[in-house]
Amino acid sequence: MIPHVGGLWKYMLQVKQGLEAHGHQVDMIGDGLDRFYMYGEPNREVHKHHFKPMLEHKLPASSVIFTDQWVRYAESERLCLELSLASMGLEQYDIIHAQDVLAASAVSRIKPQRTPLITSIHASLALTILDMLHAGQGIQPSHAPLVWNYYKTIEYVGGTSSDRILLASQWLKEVMISQFTLPESNISLIPYAMDIAAFEYRMQLGHSITPPSGKKVIICTSRLSYEKGIHVLIEGLGKLHRIRQDWVCWLVGDGDQRSLYEQRVHELGMEEVVLFWGARDDVPQLLGLADIFVMPSLMETLSYSVMEAQLAALPVVSSDAGGLKEAVQHGVNGLLFTVGNDDMMLSHLNILLEDERYRQELGGHARTWALEHRGLDNMVQQVTSVYHDELTK
Repeated sequence: MIPHVGGLWKYMLQVKQGLEAHGHQVDMIGDGLDRFYMYGEPNREVHKHHFKPMLEHKLPASSVIFTDQWVRYAESERLCLELSLASMGLEQYDIIHAQDVLAASAVSRIKPQRTPLITSIHASLALTILDMLHAGQGIQPSHAPLVWNYYKTIEYVGGTSSDRILLASQWLKEVMISQFTLPESNISLIPYAMDIAAFEYRMQLGHSITPPSGKKVIICTSRLSYEKGIHVLIEGLGKLHRIRQDWVCWLVGDGDQRSLYEQRVHELGMEEVVLFWGARDDVPQLLGLADIFVMPSLMETLSYSVMEAQLAALPVVSSDAGGLKEAVQHGVNGLLFTVGNDDMMLSHLNILLEDERYRQELGGHARTWALEHRGLDNMVQQVTSVYHDELTK
C-alpha cells in the first residue's frame, strides 16, 4: 500500500525493485484523489465515488466523532480503502505490506486470516497532528482533544493489528513503544536504503542548469509543508542574507505552503537568491551541482533526502528532529541544530560558507558513511527475512 508522495514513494519503488530482482511478484496499490489504483496497471482501479455517497450517509455529521473535518475525512478514506480492497480481492497475496497505520487498520479487517500483515510506520500520524495543533495549523482548538485521541487510537489499532511492524529509526521505535504502547517484540528496525549505483549514474548526467559564478549553492529537497520546517529555513536565510551574499538557495519540491513561502521570500527581498524549483525528477543532478544541503524538518523519521545528499558528498546542516540525528553526526558528517532554531542553523551555514576545507571534509565523511550504511541489498534482505519469518509462523 502506498501514498504516492516523496520519500515514501522512493522507498516503496526501491523495495519493489529489490524484491522483483530476487524473483518475487509485487503489486502496489496507490491512493489517488478520486480512486485507488494498481500501480502500472491502468485497468485495475476503483473509483471512490462508488462508495463515498454511502459512507457520507453512514457517517452523520451530527455524530460527535465526525464533527471534526480531519477525523471525518480520515475515517471516510479509511473505510473507502477497506471497501475498495475488498472489491479488488486480497486472496492471491502471500504477504500484505501496509505503509501507514490507517491502511493497516483497514486491511486487517478484510484480509484473509492466514495472510500476514506487515506494516511500515514511516512517521507518527498522531505526533504530526499534535505538532499542527500546537502551531494552530487548521484544526479548531475545541476539536483538539477529539482529533488527538482519534489519531492516537488509530496509531495503536494499526500497529497492534499488524503481525510485524517495520521502523526505520531507533527514535521512532522508542516513540511507538512509550507513547502508543506497541509491543516491542513485534517491531523490526530496518533503516532506509537506496540503489546507490542508479543514483550515482543519474547524478553524473549532464544538466542545462549552471550554478551562479562565485556563489555557493545551498540546496533543500523537501515538500513545502509546515512539518518540513521550510519557514525556519527561510527566516534563517533572511538573516544570512544580511551578513553575506555569496550564496543562493535552491528549494526543490512543492507543497501546500508554497505560496506562503514565496510571499515571505518576497517580503525579505530574496527573490533573486532563493529559487523555487518545484517538484522535479532531476534531483540527483541538482545535488551534484550544489555545495551544502540543509534539512530544517520539525519532525522526521529518517530522511531519503538526507541520504541522497550524503551520497552526493554534501555536508548536511540538519535539525535534530526525530531520527535525523541517527544519520547526521554533528561535526563528523554534518552539523545539527535544535529544531526551529534558525539562529543556530544560520551559524552552521555561515561556517560552511566561510571554511572550504571543513565543508569538503564533512561532505567526504557524509559520502563514506552513506556508502557503508545505505546499500539497497541489505535492506531488501532484511525485509525478505521478515516476510519469511511471518510466513513460517
